[in-house]
Amino acid sequence: MSATIESIAIVGAGRLGSSLAVALDAASHPVRTVSSRNAASAEALATRIDGARVAQPEDAVATCDLVFLTVPDGEIAPLAASLPWRDGCFAVHCSGALTLDVLAPAAQAGTLTGCLHPLQAFPAREGDASRFHDIACGVEAPPPLDATLERIVADLGASVVRLEGVDRARYHAAAVFASNYAVALAAAARRAWELAGLPADRARAALAPLMLGAAQNIAAVTNDDLATALTGPIARGDIATVERHLAAFEGNADTAPDGDPELAALYRRLGAELLALDLDHPPAVAARLRELLEAG
Repeated sequence: MSATIESIAIVGAGRLGSSLAVALDAASHPVRTVSSRNAASAEALATRIDGARVAQPEDAVATCDLVFLTVPDGEIAPLAASLPWRDGCFAVHCSGALTLDVLAPAAQAGTLTGCLHPLQAFPAREGDASRFHDIACGVEAPPPLDATLERIVADLGASVVRLEGVDRARYHAAAVFASNYAVALAAAARRAWELAGLPADRARAALAPLMLGAAQNIAAVTNDDLATALTGPIARGDIATVERHLAAFEGNADTAPDGDPELAALYRRLGAELLALDLDHPPAVAARLRELLEAG
């Protein structure tokens, strides 16, 4: 059974905090207090939420039933240690990498503690409630806070992944691979684009639809068979094309004097990861691809 929540505080009016606040408000959850070390950000967020006011974090803890700490990871522990927590309220951080131990000062004061981590990127400081639609949110909390957070996640249009007993560093690293390293791949693709002799200022617009298409393919996968989302030379077993790609980056004085061995190494490492999928290649093709991509 979930608890009755009559007032919610958002402590941290950055990109995540702003999106969470407007999403909670859109789902009719009572955001009443906004706190931030940046007064202008707090004021801007509070004006978007009917009935919300700007207050200090200490006041938020004293007056609200549920307090979300949406500050950067490195600030959660000192902030939690500085606040006058009390029995009867809930403290929730939104970090994917940190356990509930970071809220130990609140727990010692009788406050129930939890985590609600959206598996989503929040690029806009203005806040966007739609960023929660159809995503997953990691949740960890004891009863009745766990049921409360699960209800909130459902109301935001998201699904729940329970984090009890989960290796949080590896869980968060999975999110980094899926989100942050997609940007790293875009940067590597832009390097290859420039090495091909194409203008750098055209790379993002030309290549981004490919990345979006790949992401859509992944989202459409059924039965977790990622091989069905894969296209391109490795999916086809096109050995000659893979050989040409590698030769273009190896830095051979005759064929590629302006090569980029780091790109070749990255191409190999990512290609080798694809070979772990069930690509259904003939044995000779699979063996040659392993030889090419697992070299070095």
